[in-house]
Amino acid sequence: MLTIILSVAKLMALLVGLVGLTGESLLQPESPQTTHTTPATEVSTPPTTNTSAEIATADDLLRALETAGQDTRILTATIRYVKTFSIQGDTQRRDGHLVFASKPGIEGHPPTRRFGITFDRYEVGGRVEDRDIDYLEQYIFDGEWLAEIRPLEKQFVRRQVVPPGQKWDPLRLGEGPFPIPIQQRREEILSRFTVELLDGQEGVIERRLLGVAGKCYQLKLIPRPDTGESDLREIRVWYQKDTLLPRMAKTTTKADDTSLVLLKDLKLNDEAEVSETELSTELPADRTGWDLTTIPYRE
Repeated sequence: MLTIILSVAKLMALLVGLVGLTGESLLQPESPQTTHTTPATEVSTPPTTNTSAEIATADDLLRALETAGQDTRILTATIRYVKTFSIQGDTQRRDGHLVFASKPGIEGHPPTRRFGITFDRYEVGGRVEDRDIDYLEQYIFDGEWLAEIRPLEKQFVRRQVVPPGQKWDPLRLGEGPFPIPIQQRREEILSRFTVELLDGQEGVIERRLLGVAGKCYQLKLIPRPDTGESDLREIRVWYQKDTLLPRMAKTTTKADDTSLVLLKDLKLNDEAEVSETELSTELPADRTGWDLTTIPYRE
């Protein structure tokens, strides 16, 4: 299960990292709300923002993404996560809700970036589980701790994934537990990946995604030999042309396993409703009946 958590975390950071989440946190504590999410089979269109510079090459897009979304501080979206195992022929689909927030660092320290993912629908082999039949999973990363929570079963596993007292940035190359090319300067990305701008629909197999992909720039990244990504074949990321907001991300391993994240109903800043509970890795105040596990950092 930890592999799934980290895979989701990588793709979450990959999707939101390049839109430049900065600024003061807008989070205000409130009572958590329970919402049953609808599967993210399509992507809705966010408010249009004109991109002034023409994007004709991968370099053009990388330069534009360095400054895109500078005023974005929190982001919420409906999410679909699809994991396909090539050898086994299995496909797993999870649907849910994503929240992401960033608070600037102090005195040279990296920003504190937190995300929470709640999955309330799971499908594999034609079998569907949802909140109504005891399926609910939550994954939260707060900059230091990664929590896996199953509220209906009262299970809580809390892992310290960086050294005690440190706040690592999960989006920065070579620093966090999620080494992926995001929230980086163009030069840093090019030093670790070869980059190509593709037609939005290139390589998209699912017909229901063609309309979405056709409205996007597609960026393909292939790791260079000396970057330590020995299992990864490629990463593809799709950005809405008129806003440069992330819409999809897909990774493919050398074993041909794929992970796809699709976002819809994106909301930013004041439009995004987020409770502090959705981004907290603290153990429950009332621990009666809970199975609680805390795993400290290990070298």
